[in-house]
Amino acid sequence: MLDQNDLAAIRMIIKEELAVSENLVLEETERTRNILEEQINTVQKNLEELTQYYRITKLENDNTALLLKMIDELSRRIEKLEKKTA
Repeated sequence: MLDQNDLAAIRMIIKEELAVSENLVLEETERTRNILEEQINTVQKNLEELTQYYRITKLENDNTALLLKMIDELSRRIEKLEKKTA
């Protein structure tokens, strides 16, 4: 049978091994967290760029629609003037 000193020694060994294992798990968790944070930052940057592109494109489309309306109105006015002068 094992005496108290043997049991205490075994407990210490197990405690040390658990501490080493725990540190390894924590280090891996931290490494994974850092990688994921970098990826999230990249995705956020891309999303911001896409949002900005969307806003610019929407403004350009709105401006194009306004210009087309203006051209259409000018065409109507020209037709009226041509009919009056003809």
